[in-house]
Amino acid sequence: MKNKTRTKLIVLCLCLVANLSAQTLMSDTLLFVFKLHGQIRKYEMVFHEKKDTLYLDWRILRNLHWQRGRFIMERSSVEEGRSLTFLQPGDGKHVLLPSQETAYVLSKKAYKQLKETGEMEYNQTKYSLLDKEDYAFNCHLLHVKDKIEGAEMWILDDEKLPLVMENDS
Repeated sequence: MKNKTRTKLIVLCLCLVANLSAQTLMSDTLLFVFKLHGQIRKYEMVFHEKKDTLYLDWRILRNLHWQRGRFIMERSSVEEGRSLTFLQPGDGKHVLLPSQETAYVLSKKAYKQLKETGEMEYNQTKYSLLDKEDYAFNCHLLHVKDKIEGAEMWILDDEKLPLVMENDS
């Protein structure tokens, strides 16, 4: 019985140490929660920029193993993108997105259009700005709604990184 208790304590300590070291390695980590067909997956994601490229590094703990990968968005995607990717992150994959696609962020062009006109087109869908009352990370959230099907998104009102905080489609 003592061995089982001791083993549990060691495993618990290792988990705590691993968690603390992960937090210090990825200090600006965002937690993205995906819910689909009764499953919930929580991905840790970090955005960083090098030269003209935006990288999104992600990881998830599955079956006691860290899976990780990367989405790569070149300048043309970040500036002029017109659609969000629907790719499922794949372990060990570094995916260069097509020139008009972004991952979890709006392009600067779409963000600017939304701010200036109160409307934008993304994924061949027109969205209208409903309000900007909610907050996240000390920034306003832009609440938009699809004019045809009624799908909604909440986008971080940040010119540098307009994150899609929630997508209800």
